[in-house]
Amino acid sequence: MVNLSEFTENLKSDRDTQITVVLIIFFMIVFPAYFNYASNNVSSSGALGSVGNYNVTGEYTLIELDSATEGIADGETLTINLHSDAVKSQIADKNVVAVIVNMSYDEDETASGPSCIGPADGNDAPDTISATVSRGNNTASGSGQNPGGHAITAEWYDSSILESVVTGLSESEIMDMLEGGETGTGDYVVEISVAAEAGNAPGPLCNRDDGGEEVTYTVSLVILDYAITPDVELEV
Repeated sequence: MVNLSEFTENLKSDRDTQITVVLIIFFMIVFPAYFNYASNNVSSSGALGSVGNYNVTGEYTLIELDSATEGIADGETLTINLHSDAVKSQIADKNVVAVIVNMSYDEDETASGPSCIGPADGNDAPDTISATVSRGNNTASGSGQNPGGHAITAEWYDSSILESVVTGLSESEIMDMLEGGETGTGDYVVEISVAAEAGNAPGPLCNRDDGGEEVTYTVSLVILDYAITPDVELEV
């Protein structure tokens, strides 16, 4: 047991005792301050970092929700109703941030008549294929002309910060910009329509007809895996 009176007398006169007390007080002040600083500046492997500069990288994975080839008549709209439950096990605990619809289409225009030979057969006219995809309030639309294809993407995250250095934000703020949350869970609606055009046939007994197009589509949910690391500049 420490003799308090003896310790007090040593503190007044003994240099080693004085140094020991000063060191104890120093570490009692410095250690809590250091650990508080460290806890506010750790990367995503531990506590979230405070406001600073961060490298943001990411990788995408596509989960197919539906695909098919459908004939769509001129002026008609194909409506496709889907739900994320169709791939529930594949997206469980995953960060769903977008839906993408890829389409491809050729030219189905035909020519008929005795003069549809060689140059008198005329030329095809391009058709316009338009599409819209919706997930709640998140909607994207786009169109293309055949032969060819196009894609449309509805997203609910900030893709602009990927593969860049983000400054002036905390790690949690960056995460909020990259997390899809529950938005990707629920109903999806895809609409594809065709506006067909028949080309010109210079021959008097040649008729051209285009009643629509055959469209091949794939609907995929987009999974994002990202990494946030402090951007540290090393002094040379």
